[in-house]
Amino acid sequence: MTLDIEALGRRIKATRRRRGLSQNSLAEMIDKSPTYLSYIESGSKCMSLDTFTDIVNALNTTADDLLKDSLENIAVVSGSNFAAVLSDCDSYEQRVLLELISSAKEILRSNKEYFPKRYIKW
Repeated sequence: MTLDIEALGRRIKATRRRRGLSQNSLAEMIDKSPTYLSYIESGSKCMSLDTFTDIVNALNTTADDLLKDSLENIAVVSGSNFAAVLSDCDSYEQRVLLELISSAKEILRSNKEYFPKRYIKW
C-alpha cells in the first residue's frame, strides 16, 4: 500500500480543527508558512519526515492516527488508540486502568463459552 497524501492531509486538517488551531497557528508552531501547510492539508505537497514529526508533536497526536488510511497493520492503530486514552492520565490512573483492562481480559477469556461463536476471535 502506498502513502495516501490526500488522506493524510485530510487527517491533519481534521485533527488541527479538533484541537481548535488555525492554519496560521499550526504553521507557526512547526515553523512553516500557512501556504505550505495548506498544500500539505490539501494533499498537493508531500512533506518531509521532519515536518511530519513536527506536525504530529504540535497536534499532540500519534503518527499512527494520522497515517491509518495508509497502514495495513490495524493492530498498530488499535495500540495508538489505547495510548491516546492513557495520554492525559497520571501514573496512578494508568496503573488502575491497566489493572481494570487486565481483569476484564481475564474475565472475558475465562467466560468465552458464554459468548456466541461468531464474536470470538481468539
